[in-house]
Amino acid sequence: MADSATPLSVVIATREGWPYVRRLIDSLREDAEAAGAEVIVVDGSGRPAPAAGNLGRPVRWIESVGDSVFVLYAIGLRVATSDVVALTEDHAQPRPGWMAAILRAHDEHPEAAAIGGAIENASTGHLVEWASYFTTQGPHMAPLGNCRVAMTTNEANVSYKRWALVRHDPDDGSGFLAILYNRRLAEAGEILRVDDRMVVDHLETTGLGPSSVIHFHNGRTIAGFRRARGMSSEEWLRMATSLLLPAWRTARAIRVGLGKGRLRRQLIASAPFALWLEYVQGTGHLVGYLLGPGNSPNHLR
Repeated sequence: MADSATPLSVVIATREGWPYVRRLIDSLREDAEAAGAEVIVVDGSGRPAPAAGNLGRPVRWIESVGDSVFVLYAIGLRVATSDVVALTEDHAQPRPGWMAAILRAHDEHPEAAAIGGAIENASTGHLVEWASYFTTQGPHMAPLGNCRVAMTTNEANVSYKRWALVRHDPDDGSGFLAILYNRRLAEAGEILRVDDRMVVDHLETTGLGPSSVIHFHNGRTIAGFRRARGMSSEEWLRMATSLLLPAWRTARAIRVGLGKGRLRRQLIASAPFALWLEYVQGTGHLVGYLLGPGNSPNHLR
């Protein structure tokens, strides 16, 4: 990673390509120009790349056809040159001022290796969408406060100091997965924080069937990556209790959600779907621990 005068790099991984990401890029351009930031899009879709005139000066487009979204993120993190590197997803929508809030948070806390922001639900049409949100992003919805935490947020809204990425390689051979990388940072004694001035809206509209498939592949991917890193006693316990943990995870999601003091009606109404999705993901965990990630990473976005 070479020195750069650019204060912020924003990395977006997409397997949907152009024009799927056009709305996101268009919405980021004004903030990027105001912040002097660069936007790096790493595309694994194989679809035709956009014309340069559709991107604008702040955007770099990199193609890596066929790679999983985790490999795409790792590529983006390696080519980013700024002092602060932020991530978001191609199906998330940062709110105006997001980049300025990231830079302000990192300026206020130069000691922090990673700072995550709030992730709000933009898919509100059906209870299964609320259930999917609460089981994956619920802990990251506002309020988060502005504080040090044991574990920060995921790829939808997280940012890192470049020195942390240099010190701790973001690619362990399978690509970048924030839930595992953030744990590595914490285990190494690095400081993790959250700051809910940084907000993105998360959009993933699917029915029960597609949501179940996504949660299975998500569970298998996470467990498979953990298996590849080596099975600690904690991982053996996770594997042994893969089909027992879903009820506990659902109860935890409800407890955390109620503690937020908002969206309680949606949380309670969607709880049966949340329990189902947790069991589907638990099945994925078991398969991942036994057989590895397989092709599951390529089913995620």
